[in-house]
Amino acid sequence: MAIVDEERRALVLRVAIANRDVPQLERVSSLLGFAPDGAKMPLAGESNALLVRAVREGRLFVSARFDELVGDFLSAELSAGIQSVIGVQSFAVVPVFGRSSTVGVILFQKLGDSGFAPTDRDLMVAYADRVGAELESQAITHEVAALESLGDVGSPPPAIYPCDGALVLLGGDAAGRPLLDVLGAPSGSALLGEAAARPGDGARTVTLAASDGRSLRVTLRPSPGGVIAVVEDIGWLERLAREAARAREHLARVLSTVGDAIFTVDTHGTIVGCNEAVRGAFGRAPAELLGRPLTELYSDERMAARASRLTLKVADDGFAEAELTFRRADGRLLPTAVSALLLVDDQEHPAGSLWRLQDLTERRRGDAERKRLRAKLLQSERLSALGEMAARIAHEVRNPLVSIGAAARVVEEELPPSSPVLEEVRAIGREVRRLDGIVSDFLRFARPRQIVRAPVDLGALVRETVALVGARGAGVRLIAPVGSGETITRGDADSLRQVLWNVLLNAVEASPPGGEVECAVRALRGRVVVSVADQGAGIPDAIRRRVFDPFFSTKARGTGLGLAVSRQIVDEHGGRLRLLNRQGGGTRVVIELPG
Repeated sequence: MAIVDEERRALVLRVAIANRDVPQLERVSSLLGFAPDGAKMPLAGESNALLVRAVREGRLFVSARFDELVGDFLSAELSAGIQSVIGVQSFAVVPVFGRSSTVGVILFQKLGDSGFAPTDRDLMVAYADRVGAELESQAITHEVAALESLGDVGSPPPAIYPCDGALVLLGGDAAGRPLLDVLGAPSGSALLGEAAARPGDGARTVTLAASDGRSLRVTLRPSPGGVIAVVEDIGWLERLAREAARAREHLARVLSTVGDAIFTVDTHGTIVGCNEAVRGAFGRAPAELLGRPLTELYSDERMAARASRLTLKVADDGFAEAELTFRRADGRLLPTAVSALLLVDDQEHPAGSLWRLQDLTERRRGDAERKRLRAKLLQSERLSALGEMAARIAHEVRNPLVSIGAAARVVEEELPPSSPVLEEVRAIGREVRRLDGIVSDFLRFARPRQIVRAPVDLGALVRETVALVGARGAGVRLIAPVGSGETITRGDADSLRQVLWNVLLNAVEASPPGGEVECAVRALRGRVVVSVADQGAGIPDAIRRRVFDPFFSTKARGTGLGLAVSRQIVDEHGGRLRLLNRQGGGTRVVIELPG
């Protein structure tokens, strides 16, 4: 991951890897001559690095070349060396958004150059959104802590110098030296001399600029036999004021753009400040809420009582949390998780509180999304284990199948045409070929082969596959109109032919005798879309979620791998495969591939 450092205009790299990859990281660090973690990549200039472009353009980038990731940040020789260490990888650079700007990027990688499927990209974007919300929350915490720490800065103790009437020191190691020489402020001679010569018994104060840049406040007090000079370095006050202004400005900017509604409430419960997010949460402009009591926003008396208990807890403990329900301007309820922080003045007296309201409808939606993603990850783990098992079984089964098939062919060739067992021998050969097809599907699903990418004319491929399937579609008429426009995609022609074969064959088997299967291909907004529609019974809602599960089939002799393998192939090509029910009955399969 890389975090944007706004002050230094750089991306700060943060590396997190699995333990097994530590040796590889050490080899990369050795090549670089420094540890990647904490390294800074400049954002200024016209860098073509994908890491920088993702921040600048707010786009997701995918590449299989390491040199494209880093651009001119590293030399071509170094990039090539690192590429040789990490091997062939696919990289995805996903921007992490705050409410007003890109706050960083996350780099995902996986083995091979097949890229990332749309579902993978959805997962990565959802994860980046979560990270962005967390970074935004941390930014608020950091700025509040910075403001609090400013109050702990104490002023340096003043220096006291006994002097005679001519402002020459009377004691100490610097006795006999002029005060101005000791202070290093020779340019203040006129000001200090005028103050010392001023008649009266009161103290006289002047401000001098020291040659080292310090700002000094000198107070001269009359004393028996001379003057007492009290010297204070007030430069820290100026620095403190600048730092406080910067922190407050940054905090105000963060609070104004954060997604959660935030209220500043005085000790009487009156709203004295709020951010822009209250407009979306309550349907009311921030200016409309200023000066109103917060109690006007509660949904009912029970919520008002709960909020009162929250206020008391904040006063006692400095912080409190509770779930409160408010009412929007349109009357709808707004369930929220409230975090309240006590605010104090310079004398540590209570000055009000800061309330942060997180919309629980969004949180619940996020919880549901996390459960879905977690289930998807668990399913991926199960499928991975299942694939490994299938690969081992298929390997063990295929060898004897080859022997059985070869023996059946020999027997078939030796038997005379009139033999009563000839048909049984031919049946053995057919079943062996069918089993070999099942084993091939097992292996294709368990261990996808490397895609050889080349230009493929999907229109021509559709016509070719329709002609092949047509011979098996007795009683079903196939229509294959090819739409206008470019129908070229980059991919593996054999794999895409397998997808079309599976989908068309399913459509033919699902259609009634005399029915039609429509197949069309067209270019649409930079994509090539293939549509296959049958006139069957459609997909029942009860099994819709399972149709892509491996080994699930509604056919008596089906393997349940056709659609699973087809979607896997389409995903590897960076496309998407969908199954839709037609209004007039039947199913429409839509395959989208990059143009």
